[in-house]
Amino acid sequence: MRNRGDWIGIAACVATTGAMIAYRAWGVEPGFWVAACTSADPPLACIPRAALGFAQYWSLWGLAALTAGTSAFALASRPLGMLAVALGAMAVINWNASWGMLGLALGAWAWLDPARRGRPARQTAGPTG
Repeated sequence: MRNRGDWIGIAACVATTGAMIAYRAWGVEPGFWVAACTSADPPLACIPRAALGFAQYWSLWGLAALTAGTSAFALASRPLGMLAVALGAMAVINWNASWGMLGLALGAWAWLDPARRGRPARQTAGPTG
């Protein structure tokens, strides 16, 4: 970690992951939401729950993470790498772990590898001459 942008990226990834964990614990997994959302007059809280379920069923979380991670890796983009890490963590939380972990790994590689960011990597041993 070299600069303020890295710490902001870490904070954003932790915040989005924590928010997704909290939402799943509060608004998706409790059994009373199943009964409430299948009733004749469901509450408005069922709309984001249904959207989350749709994205989870069609692996859209994992696809988004894989797309962002592949783009970050190909373009050596730190902001896309941060996005891929956050999306990958959310994909794993939402049961899209295969593509999500691959996108997260590619994003982390693009984000943290100094050689891919246009900076020379530190050499531990140089040529002897």
